[in-house]
Amino acid sequence: MKRLLGKIGMSALLALFLFGCEETVTYDDDAYITDEEALTELFLEDTDIESPEVWADDSDGINAAELRALDEPIDPLAWWRLGGRERSEVTVEFRDNDHAVITRVRTFNGDFRLLTDLTDSTMETIDKPMYNELVRKARAVRIDDTPYPRRNWRIVAVTPEVMVSAYPNPNTVELLNVQAYGEDGTLLADISDPLDEFFNRENLPHIYAGEEITVYVEVGGAIPGPIGMLRPHVYRGGRLPRLPMNDEGRAPDEVAGDGIYTGSYLAGNRLGLHHVGLDFIDHETIYDDEAPYNATGWSLPYAVIPVE
Repeated sequence: MKRLLGKIGMSALLALFLFGCEETVTYDDDAYITDEEALTELFLEDTDIESPEVWADDSDGINAAELRALDEPIDPLAWWRLGGRERSEVTVEFRDNDHAVITRVRTFNGDFRLLTDLTDSTMETIDKPMYNELVRKARAVRIDDTPYPRRNWRIVAVTPEVMVSAYPNPNTVELLNVQAYGEDGTLLADISDPLDEFFNRENLPHIYAGEEITVYVEVGGAIPGPIGMLRPHVYRGGRLPRLPMNDEGRAPDEVAGDGIYTGSYLAGNRLGLHHVGLDFIDHETIYDDEAPYNATGWSLPYAVIPVE
């Protein structure tokens, strides 16, 4: 992005904003934990990585009026997930004494709910058992050699998060490639293997506040294709938008039926690190009341910077 090139000063400012206040309060027993334990804690307590929740929908307080206000209606009428993340497993692989790769796996289980009928007094739904696995990796480097392991390491890069429906649900939805473009047409991301694509946290893709981002997702698998949604983490707190992606030749999609889904969204005005979820749900999950839940999603990090 030509507007983003040469913004070394802005990158440094953003890095300070995001990571310049990493000072950790040290307790006496911090000296007795291992490097592996320290890296696990640093990952799980990193609010920029772990706090944003792009997959879950509001699980309480949803009423008929709010359901009518959902983004473009999806037959039967609407859908949402009821569930929560549970900490599952963190593994640390030391590449050498100063470099490590952290892998976090979580479960996200509950119910996938379809709204089938809605009147002034009733709401008819179908709940399908939902099991998901959420995986993300991070790279860490040693920055010091104190007696306190938490102070000795810093997480410097993260991958997208990958969500896949897990056993006993099937998982046949296949995302092949994702490309994201800024408003001026410059490529921001090009990803085919999300868990091998590390984003440097001090040099994330930069997006201007209020800028329109267009995302293309190449999808493989069955016909009819899955239902695609953009879930941008535009605002911290509150409900997140669910924006449809289409492969029907409707703008911004260019060619109908080519397996490339297209959607766009506007970045919010809150500066700092955000995530956008690319959520693809098997066609039968929504249109067949007997079919099990089946979905795949990728969540990409990016940074919002101020407009000059």
